[in-house]
Amino acid sequence: MDRVRGPRPASGRGGPPALLSALLGLTGLVLAGCHGASTAAPSASASPGLSVPGTHRTTTTYQVSAPVSTVVVVGHAGNVTVTGGSGPAVSVTQQADYSRTPPTTTRTVSGNTLTVTYSCPTQVVCGVAYTLQVPRSVAVQVSTGAGTVRLAGLAGSVTAKADAGLISATGLTCASASLTTNVGAISASFAAAPTTVQASANVGAITLHVPGTTSYKVTANAHVGKATVSTTQSPSSAHAITATTDVGAIVIAPSS
Repeated sequence: MDRVRGPRPASGRGGPPALLSALLGLTGLVLAGCHGASTAAPSASASPGLSVPGTHRTTTTYQVSAPVSTVVVVGHAGNVTVTGGSGPAVSVTQQADYSRTPPTTTRTVSGNTLTVTYSCPTQVVCGVAYTLQVPRSVAVQVSTGAGTVRLAGLAGSVTAKADAGLISATGLTCASASLTTNVGAISASFAAAPTTVQASANVGAITLHVPGTTSYKVTANAHVGKATVSTTQSPSSAHAITATTDVGAIVIAPSS
């Protein structure tokens, strides 16, 4: 395992609209400490945060040049954006908000897997938002407690989970995608026909757009809500889509 250490940054399933707005308004913030490992912050600058009076903000950018085939982002509170690019390196920008003590951030390369995450000492406000540019073909796994997950231009398999937050994916050419949120909507569009798509929400709408040149084996269950499927269906298709929500609408349609 290759664990990279550095100094801490210096100081200086979509629910009811009101509930979701309140939860996402706290993106980047957390009320209790999280768990993580060692620090990785080559450079940072701090300034008072603008979102909550009395908080501070640090922004750090670094690159990981080691070849990786899987990128894992474990967030606790904060937005996560992952974009596929043509370069071989991974670029990471992390924005930390905290009320007293900066969070401890970690980047670890184990085998061919890069994992980025953070931990927080107990305080009123503490969280990290991540923006990554990765090689287009890598597998991406993202999880966050509260925050929006945005994915774009990825060709490797995709797994995204949010306890409270929106999941938005565009321009996907991956064969496999698994998207899950407890409170929040899911919206995903595919530029190439996926082999397997699983989308699940407890409270929230699900919208999937897939190429209309392919037929799909579709299972769509909206327990409280309406499921509308307008893409071509075939029970024998090798391309399977499963979408389930307890409360919310489901739309599965051809890409425009």
